[in-house]
Amino acid sequence: MQNSGEELRRAIRRRPGLYVGDTGPFGRSSLVDLLLTLGFVAASDGGAREISVSLRADGSCRFCVGLWPWKLQGGTSVVQLETWLTPQAGPLSAGLWQSPFVDLGMLCALSSPLDVVAWTEEDTWCRRYREGLAGQDHSDDTAPRTSKSGLCITFTPDASLFEPPPCFDVPRLRERIEALSAFHPGVTWALRDEATGTEARFLREEGLADLCRDLAPSPLGSQNPLCFQAKVGKLSLQLALVWTEGPGRGVVAWANLFARNDTGPHRVGFRQGMREAISARLARRGAAARARRFDATALFEHLTAVLHIQVEKTDWYLMTRERLASEQVQSTVTRLVAQWVEQALAEDPKLEAFVLKLAGLLPR
Repeated sequence: MQNSGEELRRAIRRRPGLYVGDTGPFGRSSLVDLLLTLGFVAASDGGAREISVSLRADGSCRFCVGLWPWKLQGGTSVVQLETWLTPQAGPLSAGLWQSPFVDLGMLCALSSPLDVVAWTEEDTWCRRYREGLAGQDHSDDTAPRTSKSGLCITFTPDASLFEPPPCFDVPRLRERIEALSAFHPGVTWALRDEATGTEARFLREEGLADLCRDLAPSPLGSQNPLCFQAKVGKLSLQLALVWTEGPGRGVVAWANLFARNDTGPHRVGFRQGMREAISARLARRGAAARARRFDATALFEHLTAVLHIQVEKTDWYLMTRERLASEQVQSTVTRLVAQWVEQALAEDPKLEAFVLKLAGLLPR
């Protein structure tokens, strides 16, 4: 364990691949990913509606967000960025030490240079860093300012640490922004790639419902995605799903903003909740025996679902508590999905009949 921020900075620079995956395009893109997470925070806490990422021809990246990304509490100012941009060996008292956590200190330590311009109506703060240390030269203050407050970070992955050529994994970043744009309806995300001269913009007015439509491999027909969201304790759950005549995509899941293709507790909980909902509807139709033994395979073959869970920062990193956290996540997701889907089917007899027919539980 590192005893000081300086020791942590040196450790990050000694083994950068340990912190960002590798020292090639993947690792460079992992640094951009930190700022994409910051964009999510800006949309959640700061109410930002415009977030842009520019992958520049010289191998640098510029991230800009309109509006100050965080809720400014009494005594907090843009100057506090000085602390957040320094590798921290211990917890911070405010700001970025929250879920999702954005490690600007690691980004700063692996960049040379990193330019920051932050502004509000009352204050402007500019600083240039090299290798995680504040430099004497001036920051690049050419960032466009189209709002009363905002933040612009321009960084170049340190050429002494990262392998040439200086490029990013553009498809990976595009896929990431496509997902993040669905978590906050009405927020515009822009990704520019100067090397190819292309720009992609993402705006999902209906959030996860729009993403669900895009992912469904079969025509939706008259079906619209069902959407649900809730917060229970420290767990927030968002869900959009739709059944189609043709094959579905299955369950596409995220946990704390990151794609999860494994059989994690949220996926297990979703499938169990779906089974419980269908069983409950069959029982109400007088088919209690069938409800206890039906095969849900066909039900999921025609389903496209987008699931995102977010768990606030806790001390569940300990081994025994990690298992407890998984059990709590699974049981909560099961209960919520069972309630939501059962209610949705009860309120729409046509949808219920359609779903039961797809699952082979009613004659077509």
